[in-house]
Amino acid sequence: MSVHLPHPSAPPARRYRRRYLLLALVVLVVVAACLAGFMVLVPPSPYTPVPGQSPSQITLLALGDQGSGNLQQWRVAEGMERVAEQEGGLNMVLLLGDNFYGKALSGLDDPEWQLKFERVYHGHWLSHVPFYAVLGNHDYPDSAAVELDYARKAAGSARWQMPEPFYARDFGEAEGRPLLRVVFLDTSEDAAGRQRQAGFLQTAFARPGPAPLWKMVVAHHAIRSSGGKHGDDQELLQQLLPAMQHSGVDLYLSGHEHNQEVIVRPGEPAWLVSGGGGQTLDGIRPGAPADGTLFAVEQHGFARLAFSPERLQLAYYDPAGQREQVFLWARNCRGMAQDCLKQDDGAKLATNRATGQ
Repeated sequence: MSVHLPHPSAPPARRYRRRYLLLALVVLVVVAACLAGFMVLVPPSPYTPVPGQSPSQITLLALGDQGSGNLQQWRVAEGMERVAEQEGGLNMVLLLGDNFYGKALSGLDDPEWQLKFERVYHGHWLSHVPFYAVLGNHDYPDSAAVELDYARKAAGSARWQMPEPFYARDFGEAEGRPLLRVVFLDTSEDAAGRQRQAGFLQTAFARPGPAPLWKMVVAHHAIRSSGGKHGDDQELLQQLLPAMQHSGVDLYLSGHEHNQEVIVRPGEPAWLVSGGGGQTLDGIRPGAPADGTLFAVEQHGFARLAFSPERLQLAYYDPAGQREQVFLWARNCRGMAQDCLKQDDGAKLATNRATGQ
């Protein structure tokens, strides 16, 4: 006859430990759910601009293809706040399109606004500066209308700036002139729409009054690129380059390629790509440095541009806010980007933070 002995029960200490672990897990889940609910349901406070910055210098951060909502987008945002704090202030952020990947926005109260914009870009600086955005191909067709409405109604924190699909703005002042004029374009329009925008671009830069010291065009699609996914866009070159050359545009800043690039060609603006804001990366075309590429890395991160009457300082950063490359362009340099935009790793970064800020 077999005898069945009872299984020994777990020691009391082990049972208590399991209970505490289970209780801790439940608490973490509840806290996470509460935080998620707060982020989605509680609207952010309206932003107030940071005081004490001189109008004679404009500092901005730029990134595109950021609207993934994943951990990488949040990491880049943390690096942006760190750079703004450590390197002397910030006037604005430029979002270079593909602001919302995935399902189209349903309206101004869509939780995606909190998860991919409002709560991502936080901190002393990012919470207190406007974000000037352009539309990318992933914002079409339905999210585009919502993004425009969000700006026009000053929804959320009112940081989101996109009054029209394409628009122009002046920033800063020096020597009685606008320091920087930016034309924001919608390169996702069809050929006829882009042709209209070429005319708008020329009109904006020929506006009556003192001419701006610096001229920049911002759009989603890269026109020249060392990226292995897209490369040069011949249609955009034909439609927009003559207008930019006629207007003396210094810089064309874009995303679309999910990497970081600086390209210069004779008689053309500097082609800047900052498309590492949060989405999966694109590679770099083999042999690209031979075609005027000064800088090209398959890297998440962002760019910092600091404009003054004397110079432009351009720097690229990785997601943690570590500086990768710095370029300088002296305003008194006679010529276009190929002659004037020079690498300078030893440069001390300009600051527009007031003393004691």
